[in-house]
Amino acid sequence: MESGEGFSLRKAFVLAGAIIALVVGTGFATGQELVQYFTAYGLGGFAVIAVFAALFIYYNLNFAQVGARERYERGNDVFRYYCGKRIGAFFDYYSTLFCYLSFFVMVGGASSALQQGFGIPAWAGATLLTIIVVLVVSLGLNRLIEIIGVIGPINIAFFIMVGLIVVVMDWPQIADNLAAIQASTLAGARDGEGIVRAGEHWLVAGLSYAGFVLLWFASFMTLLGAKNERRTLRAGLIIAVVAICAAIAIIFMAQVANINTGTGDLFVWNAPIPNLILAERIWPPLAFIYAVVVFIGACATSVPLLYNPVARFAEEGTLRFRVLAAVLGVTGLVIGLFFPYRMLVNVVYVVNGYIGAVLLIFMVVRTISDQVSRHCDRMADAGASRCGSGMDIAPCQSAGDPTGASEDAARSAEEGGGHGSRST
Repeated sequence: MESGEGFSLRKAFVLAGAIIALVVGTGFATGQELVQYFTAYGLGGFAVIAVFAALFIYYNLNFAQVGARERYERGNDVFRYYCGKRIGAFFDYYSTLFCYLSFFVMVGGASSALQQGFGIPAWAGATLLTIIVVLVVSLGLNRLIEIIGVIGPINIAFFIMVGLIVVVMDWPQIADNLAAIQASTLAGARDGEGIVRAGEHWLVAGLSYAGFVLLWFASFMTLLGAKNERRTLRAGLIIAVVAICAAIAIIFMAQVANINTGTGDLFVWNAPIPNLILAERIWPPLAFIYAVVVFIGACATSVPLLYNPVARFAEEGTLRFRVLAAVLGVTGLVIGLFFPYRMLVNVVYVVNGYIGAVLLIFMVVRTISDQVSRHCDRMADAGASRCGSGMDIAPCQSAGDPTGASEDAARSAEEGGGHGSRST
């Protein structure tokens, strides 16, 4: 559907599914991401959700609005709009690098899920994911949205179901385990060992979580804004945020209720795939099903993460595009297998979350600047209309702008085509 067509609820749900699929990657599905960003802070995890939701809605609406107005062919051009030519170029290349680094995380998560769930060698699961992702990326953006838009809602519904059942089963343990998290009395912990956290405070975690997801969505939402009807995309975004935040709240409380549940040396607080332990609490065979769902989710999230760097350096539909997808896919496979999954999540997501927060500051400054500029334009138009069409131009200038600066600025804006992003 192009942006000129009317509102479509069906399309809104498809777009919501695509947004959900990009957020709900292996870090989310495995539970490792949720442990570090939410569960580690106890009830403070709800504050992290609030910070994330507010910022997520804010920047995605802005990305979509800029995409609809500027009609960028490349989604990464949005960085120059907000940050200017030089700094925008840095974020352009950096976000491409980050999406590719995040692909490594998906490879590690997929291989860990199948290894912990089925005992399949890590290289086999990672190779299977890479093959699937490269094939889907080669189909192009529109087909990509259709595929992951179906997978996203199914996955998140499954995760919510598992989390709800565990919370209902184990809610009497929540209060004691909140105290255990606060006091760091964790089963099997060695001296000085504790839950890996995204930051020292829940506010830092919220900013970091919103920040690293921002770098995923900048290009993605800009392109969606250019190609979809505004109200449809806005509805899809709201539906996605409600579903994502509900899933986070339910699953992280299920993790709290079972923070010291596990066997051997692996517990919810330190397991590579903590949500597999939750699935086993319900019914041991469910852990196998959960591992498959995690793998499918990893594939869905990996597709746009690999598409971004490939589309940055090759035109979609060309042989160069397909070859580059294969080369980057295989390289990501090798690197994703080399580093431990838990370390990949903590380093790649947390560090890049802080950089995303810096971009958010540029966005706020540019948004305020645009609002002030539009207000001044309205004031100038109102002053011109009061002068009246029968009056001489000189009195109009002296009444509304004695120096004639407004007229000069308007003429300059017309010559520049009205696109602030292209003059920065």
